[in-house]
Amino acid sequence: MTMNPLVDLMTMNFPYATEIVCVAMAIQGSMNVRNGPNKSGDMHWFHALLRSTLAGYAGATFTNVFMGRPSAMFSNDVFFGSCLIGYGLVNWTPLDVGYYVLNTFPGTLFTTVFAQVFRVGGVAGFSDAAFNAFKDNPSVYYPTPVFGPILFPSMLGNMGGFFTNGIDAYVEKALPWMIQQSVSCSAFYHFYAHDAEGYIGVTLRSYVKPLAIQFMALMGADGKQSENDALFARFMVGCFMVVMGILRMPQILGPRFSPFMTACDVLGGMMGGKKKKVNAKPPSSSGKKNKKKNQ
Repeated sequence: MTMNPLVDLMTMNFPYATEIVCVAMAIQGSMNVRNGPNKSGDMHWFHALLRSTLAGYAGATFTNVFMGRPSAMFSNDVFFGSCLIGYGLVNWTPLDVGYYVLNTFPGTLFTTVFAQVFRVGGVAGFSDAAFNAFKDNPSVYYPTPVFGPILFPSMLGNMGGFFTNGIDAYVEKALPWMIQQSVSCSAFYHFYAHDAEGYIGVTLRSYVKPLAIQFMALMGADGKQSENDALFARFMVGCFMVVMGILRMPQILGPRFSPFMTACDVLGGMMGGKKKKVNAKPPSSSGKKNKKKNQ
């Protein structure tokens, strides 16, 4: 039985998947620099290349260091090679045709979808790596490691923001979308795919898995694939991240949109209601005197 193409997309099960998503991620980083700090085109080419590389691959460059593993930029030639290709397509094509094509709606849609698929692989891969590293030593309070498999992929998704802006500038005004996305998706993936004994994972699967099995069967999965918790979790995380990436494109709802913040605003408005203004000032002494005179 052939799996639905949407599942193949989210799980990177298509020809040259690694190369395509890596180049898309590099293009997105280069476009962010070209449309942002290098909008005037005055930045030196090496400065722009370094900024573009870190905009797309800061997580891949630094996050593994926290786990004592080699940087993926050193261990995987596809990553840095993709950075060079992406930078060249955005900045070095004749008549700047690459930049103008990639800046169109179809070009932005292409890079957004495949860059998000790249991030989905990061959530699953880094959560799996942290779980496998810590699964034999959980805390005494819960049978499954909780924070490592969530924070490790979350750091991957936010390293660019921290590195480029600094901690204060990145988080001082609001909770960045990349933190909202990475923490929520990493938590769902980890508890659904890894938490075999804890009450969070058991409860989550007790409600979701009966529907998940039927849904994956409709998507072309065989019996074994339908029972695969990691496959379903990765597919659902992928659908959410890709849809959010598209909705947050400048041509649609824009980068300020967040379903979590929207829900909080709606609930806050429903629960808060209109409050009457209360005058907290004590009555003036002149008012008391006037009352006495009138008596």
